[in-house]
Amino acid sequence: MNKLYYFALCLCAIMIMSFHGQCQKIALIPVPAKMQLTEGEFQINKSTRIYCSTNDSKHSAGVLSALLFGKAEKGKVISGVPGNAGKNYIFFKEVKDLPTEGYRLSIKSQNVVLEATGSVGFFYAVQTIRQLLPLRVKASEKATLPSLPNLTIEDYPRFAWRGLMLDVSRHFQTLEEIKTFIDYMALYKLNTLHLHLTDDQGWRVEIKKYPLLTEKGAWREHNTQDNDCLNRAKEDPTYTIPEKNYKMIAGKKMYGGYYTQDQLRDLVRYASERCITIIPEVDMPGHFKAAVDLYPELSCTKEAGWGSLFSFPACPSKETTYEFMKNVLTEIASIFPAPYIHIGGDEVNVDSWKKCPLCQSSIQKKGLKDEHELQSDFNRQIEAFLHSKGKKLLGWDEITEGGLTKEATVMWWRNWAPKAPYQAVKNGNDLIMSPDFQYYLSAENLETPLRKVYEYEPCPADFTTEDAKHLLGVQACFWSEQIPNFTRLQFQAFPRIMALAETAWTPSSLKNYTDFYARVTNSFPRLDAMKIHFHLPPVEGLKDLTVFTDKATLNLRIPLQDMKVYYTLDGTAPTQNSSLYTHPVVIDHACKVRMRSYRGENFSEIREGNFEKQALREPVNPVNLQSGIKRTFQNGRFESTRDLNPDQNSDVKVVQNIETGEYSGREFYGLIFNGFIKVEKDGVYEFISTSDDGNVLLIGDTMVVNNDGSHAASERSGMIALKAGYHPITVKYHQRGGGYELKIEVCAPGESRRPLSADELFH
Repeated sequence: MNKLYYFALCLCAIMIMSFHGQCQKIALIPVPAKMQLTEGEFQINKSTRIYCSTNDSKHSAGVLSALLFGKAEKGKVISGVPGNAGKNYIFFKEVKDLPTEGYRLSIKSQNVVLEATGSVGFFYAVQTIRQLLPLRVKASEKATLPSLPNLTIEDYPRFAWRGLMLDVSRHFQTLEEIKTFIDYMALYKLNTLHLHLTDDQGWRVEIKKYPLLTEKGAWREHNTQDNDCLNRAKEDPTYTIPEKNYKMIAGKKMYGGYYTQDQLRDLVRYASERCITIIPEVDMPGHFKAAVDLYPELSCTKEAGWGSLFSFPACPSKETTYEFMKNVLTEIASIFPAPYIHIGGDEVNVDSWKKCPLCQSSIQKKGLKDEHELQSDFNRQIEAFLHSKGKKLLGWDEITEGGLTKEATVMWWRNWAPKAPYQAVKNGNDLIMSPDFQYYLSAENLETPLRKVYEYEPCPADFTTEDAKHLLGVQACFWSEQIPNFTRLQFQAFPRIMALAETAWTPSSLKNYTDFYARVTNSFPRLDAMKIHFHLPPVEGLKDLTVFTDKATLNLRIPLQDMKVYYTLDGTAPTQNSSLYTHPVVIDHACKVRMRSYRGENFSEIREGNFEKQALREPVNPVNLQSGIKRTFQNGRFESTRDLNPDQNSDVKVVQNIETGEYSGREFYGLIFNGFIKVEKDGVYEFISTSDDGNVLLIGDTMVVNNDGSHAASERSGMIALKAGYHPITVKYHQRGGGYELKIEVCAPGESRRPLSADELFH
């Protein structure tokens, strides 16, 4: 290697390591595009003044003054330039050479200078200072005022759209709770709140022309989602449904709530002051049951109801439907000044349209191919109306299926529809990446962990430069079926929205998970001070199933020094009165271990694992064995491996490994592998499967690994005690669309985890 090149490479690596080291020290999230930490600090004192030379900086100067001195302190912000103000001042300086949202921040012992081209850049510079400040910044007469570390930062966002979606239809959040959520977003430079206001389970926005939508449509008796939360709340109070969200109506206790138009205008103003745009979503034509219940003439059958999966949609072939939609959207457009209105467009039950004479007549008269094109025709008519109101149409990626105009914007969520983003950008549509498997933060943290959120790269590697111009940014979603209160929302959001924020803001070349995780843990005291109930780092060492023949050891790895873990062995819910884990625990009998972590007032979800004592399973003695394993292919779309039912016409062949093989990249099929595995010694074997979608692994008729269902790439494991010899093995796998992965690994007694090899498989 050329010595000069090697030297440059080493120097670059040292610079990157130094950069990340500085970032960890001050724990800024998202990490700035450029930063240099220097010696010294700027000490704020009673005589510190804040200067702002333009109207664009006055609001942010006031925000900073309130942070440093408290809202009651007056006279700290001065219009003008510092001039001969001395050494201790803060100056908001307008410049012309930065992007709209960009800023420069220079902190020296003598002064602090914030540079930006306008109000948004100044606001984000203040949010950076907000993270640099110590936890207690409002000083009393006897308290010491805070100081800031000396540094220089030049910063700007990677993406224009840095969003979170909050579903208030399934479970309601109050106006004050949403404002607090907006404050969280501002701290991490997120700039778009997508408010999901309507769905089958509730209508949350006042529409004056249709008062029944909130008089009745905003309230419901308990549904299955509510009952599930109430059941979980018996062991986890974060699932409690707040009493404030109930109301007695006609002698019945009803759950719900809604926002008046004036309340939403106030929310829009509050968000705007924090440089956040609120995008309203009124789902149509599907997920419209809350309206159809009250105005049944909107549906094809003049009835509200459910199909096999989704509710009956509005009928797209009635003029009365369009009149209703336009009246609703007219009032929505008057409340929200944002350039977009989100119409949903996902999961439409087109089966009802197939049976509707009006819909079938529309398809024929308009020369449409099918019901998907009928939905596209509906979308185009709604889009034209939105244009008349100065708005753009935004919808979930299903709107691409029947064709759409170039002006519509697509929000991609279906990992199992990987072609949709490409279809959108090739058609000239703008695109927002909101993938289910990585950015649906309503999912459990174990299913969608922090690292998975952080390491997702939203810009596909094969996007051209022109394609990438249409990628507006990213958005995470909080669907609220299992988020009944604000505490649970905090738990689902933190620290994962910090990972999304860094992807949305920071250049991809500067992202580093190890560095990011260190900054996250360094931020925990700040989250404590903000009274955020966040997800604690998971304790490692407890498996879903631990099999043993004599004794087993529960050996936990606790990630934080100030975290305590309490456990039970009798299946009861652990509390701080349960056994405190201090050292490995020897287990000699079958039991269920349940544990919960505590850190101050914060606590984790309950984790559990079964310990099972087994006798060694006897091997079988098959004859005429040959290498390889039989694989049966079945074509079709299956929700789980239970749906697989091959017949004599199914394709069967012998393969050497348990993998997707030549079917890799194909959608909608199932595979069944049958044969024998040869184990070399007695003991407990652990099998690990990683699959997308689901799979199961059986030894004989015993389920060892259950990784079934339709899901993203997920890892599951299981154990079984085996004697040396041959044992029947079956692996079932189904592919529903999206990713295409199947990997089987094994951990033999006393050995490390490794792939299951071809020389262990026979038929």
